[in-house]
Amino acid sequence: MPSPSTRFTAVLIAATAGAGALIASPALARGGDHRPDRGPNRPVASPLPPPSAPLPGVGVIAPDGPGTDQGDRRARPAPGSRQAGPLAPGDDNASPRVGGADRWLSPGVRRGRSFRVSCDFVKAGMFDPIVAPGVEPAGHDHQFFGALTISKDSTPADLVAANATRESTSCAQTRDGSAYWMPALQVVDDPDNPVAIEPDEIRVRYAAPRGQRVRPFPAGFTLIAGDKSATELQANAGWRCEFDAPRTPLEAAPPGCDPDEAIVGVVRFPNCWDGKDLTSPTQDHMAYRSGRTCPSTHPVALPEMVQEVFWVDDGQDHAYALASGNTAGLHADFMNGWNQRALRNQVRRWLNRRG
Repeated sequence: MPSPSTRFTAVLIAATAGAGALIASPALARGGDHRPDRGPNRPVASPLPPPSAPLPGVGVIAPDGPGTDQGDRRARPAPGSRQAGPLAPGDDNASPRVGGADRWLSPGVRRGRSFRVSCDFVKAGMFDPIVAPGVEPAGHDHQFFGALTISKDSTPADLVAANATRESTSCAQTRDGSAYWMPALQVVDDPDNPVAIEPDEIRVRYAAPRGQRVRPFPAGFTLIAGDKSATELQANAGWRCEFDAPRTPLEAAPPGCDPDEAIVGVVRFPNCWDGKDLTSPTQDHMAYRSGRTCPSTHPVALPEMVQEVFWVDDGQDHAYALASGNTAGLHADFMNGWNQRALRNQVRRWLNRRG
């Protein structure tokens, strides 16, 4: 099996030959042999620093400053030279072994009150069934994970029905038929010929913040997090390298990663719901918590979700952009396709348990 750097180079060559066309992967069956290096016991570093603002974030602005629309070029450190960020006294930085050792928790999440879902890359396409249902092409290229049937016409009910036999998802948790997506990450060394990088997988953390009992996402629920127009590091979205130490600050652009180390895009979603709307064009049905509490306008606590997408990297210095614009504008989408009974069980077992 080729190494990640070999696969990355092959993607660049193939995409360049295709005049920059987006590289799409066929739907991947669960448990395939395309990622032998990703085993259940491999540790995962946490990128999430202690909160530093009224609305806790997942990163701090990097010294190198924001990205640009011309492409964010990484400064490459010597291999193994990256330093860990500070750990706040008393912050939890470990979780139970849900699918393997994991040190990925957001600020205020108590140890043991989380679970993770990992899903393979499914396909890419210029459609968005939340923002522009039924329209293709629409917006910019996205890279999709989870639901194998995702399309411009998909609804949450469609995803649940399609996965009734637990065979229509790329997620290791086969009762999760949800669709997760982010804008395509592109190499823009030649700005006139952007080349999309094929991602490997997404890891989605569901957690209950300290002091909150949460309800499962309701059937029919959709959500978007992150600002695609951002030009500086967002409070709840940013970039890291795969093996960064816990609490390493996120950056506005992909940082210099060691060879064969994935580039990781991280987005934290709000978890406070208004209790009424399952979706909203302006996303105002949800709000971020402040400390341990939800605002009175959004009193219902749902699971706090963090999405991390892994893109293979060749360890070389490239300029990067998102299909939606500069890399500071990282954002992500979620369409609930869970079997609701299974999701309730997960929430009860992992998120609302005592201790």
